[in-house]
Amino acid sequence: MENQTHAVGGGVPVLALCENCGQPSRHRCSRCKAFVVCGKECMKAVWSRHKPDCDTMVGARKMLKDSGTPVSGVPFSLEPDALLRLNARTLEVYRKHGVEEPPKRGSSMDVRKKLEFFLDVLREHDTSSLENRDLPLGEKLFLNCRYNNSYRYALETFTPNEINQLNGMMRTHHVGVQMVLSMQVAAEVDGEN
Repeated sequence: MENQTHAVGGGVPVLALCENCGQPSRHRCSRCKAFVVCGKECMKAVWSRHKPDCDTMVGARKMLKDSGTPVSGVPFSLEPDALLRLNARTLEVYRKHGVEEPPKRGSSMDVRKKLEFFLDVLREHDTSSLENRDLPLGEKLFLNCRYNNSYRYALETFTPNEINQLNGMMRTHHVGVQMVLSMQVAAEVDGEN
């Protein structure tokens, strides 16, 4: 296990939820760098479940490196059925809100409706939710990419005041627990400096 080195807000290690007990942690699997646990006991408890995914990711990274392909992040693959299922879930959120693409800044969509749309998109891709927590690691990594891209798009779409409203809605509805924990740690560290 090692401390996560990805940083938020000026070098603060990212907190994530332990895959075994759900407690906030900065530790992840030292082999694949994608599986979060809070300690050796939790890693031991979930190792048999994690090992196949870990071996696959380590093998994929080695294969890409051996082929001369630069690798950043964590390589993963999805079964076609999983990709269709995850895409269908996202499209259902779009249908629910009557849009074909995310609204842009200055669109005619009411701000409250835009906030609700982004909250639902983020909720759908939140890997800390009960619905997504037990998905295979590749699917969770895919959802994390979508979650991060959706939040980044929201930052470009909303004013700072509207982003504060979205963050408040996320806290109220427990969406993005990992991101909220990271923001809290960043604020605590900034307060100490």
